[in-house]
Amino acid sequence: MAKNVRNKIQLELLAACDYAIVSKENKLRILGIFDQIFVEKTPSQHPKMFIVGTLKGEPNYNYTVNLKIEGPSGKEILPTQELKNNFGPNGTSNIIAELGNLPVSDIGVYKISLSADGKLLGTRELKVFTAAGGVHGKEKAGKYTN
Repeated sequence: MAKNVRNKIQLELLAACDYAIVSKENKLRILGIFDQIFVEKTPSQHPKMFIVGTLKGEPNYNYTVNLKIEGPSGKEILPTQELKNNFGPNGTSNIIAELGNLPVSDIGVYKISLSADGKLLGTRELKVFTAAGGVHGKEKAGKYTN
């Protein structure tokens, strides 16, 4: 096995969705990808969602990635989740994390991130709006970046 294999882990996909599963043929199935949710008021909870990642790395290598979700203030809204997995013979791996009753304390932009051994692999934004629309003047919908 090569030295510094962990430095070679690359994130190819990171998404929030309604449902995800890996089929018996080892195909990743993702339903309902989204980057925004609506709540009537805060604090609130989002009943169920999945965070999905596709990674490339050293074939047959076991690894751990950390999933972190931060609120608009930068504070973690859940404890960091350690996800243990391994790359298959082709050097690919899928991460699926099911989250139930995700705390939504504020309106604004939440940050979902994956890291390995302290190295950030990638991030995805999840925008939370009130049911009436908008994010209370903090951001304009057209100014969000992925």
